[in-house]
Amino acid sequence: MTEAWQDIYASRQSNKILTGTLSAIESQNDKNFAVIFYDGVKVIIPFEEMGIENINKTIVRSMIGAEVDFVVRGIDTEKEIAVASRKFAMNLRKKYELPKHEVGDVILARIVAIGKNHAIAEVYGIETKVPKEEIGYGYIDRINDLLQVGDKVPAKITKLDIGNNLVEISIKQTKPNPFEQIDSKYKKGGEYLGTVTGSQPYGYFVNLEPGIDVLCPNPYWKTKIEKGDKVTVRITRIDHKKQRITGVLKRLVRKAQ
Repeated sequence: MTEAWQDIYASRQSNKILTGTLSAIESQNDKNFAVIFYDGVKVIIPFEEMGIENINKTIVRSMIGAEVDFVVRGIDTEKEIAVASRKFAMNLRKKYELPKHEVGDVILARIVAIGKNHAIAEVYGIETKVPKEEIGYGYIDRINDLLQVGDKVPAKITKLDIGNNLVEISIKQTKPNPFEQIDSKYKKGGEYLGTVTGSQPYGYFVNLEPGIDVLCPNPYWKTKIEKGDKVTVRITRIDHKKQRITGVLKRLVRKAQ
């Protein structure tokens, strides 16, 4: 018997939590399954055992590549397939491991899905949304530029209510805040070289350094401005309370290649 099968049987007999990468979605007899290949052993998790409300294929598809916990609930020796439950494993994590932590603790969070304006992380058996503003400092155009499904990242617990299945975390609060050094580097009226990192209907964001972005209104230029362009900006305001910088675009230095 291989080591993988030994783990499978141990999980079935003693509720040992195993961990694997979600690799596929399958359907059979009108039932949907998430699939993990655990060191060569095929493990299927029925959608209803994924521990996700209102689950559908789109949600699970977005989780492919994520590392998830599971406990084996059944073994088909003829087909050499294990049937598992992520929900059961999550409940065990929540019951035995989450109570060891409190607000302010820094833990490792698993990124299990990424949306347009938030990431979804699993923290000891509870899934939580992490909004863009708690992922990193400064302007974030695409979350995928900073995080990928399957990442394990340090995060600080900012709110915890185990009884109500509530955990809120901040990824950026585990990193130094670049705005704390703003006055020693940048001055109102100064002109600085930066890179266009994104745009909104009201203007462009220009990055001066990681976590420091200047919001500039749309200029009266004929040349189209694109993400990645090098430009100079003149700072018109530094808002220390809101940690925001505004400015005006002065010159296009170099077009993005």
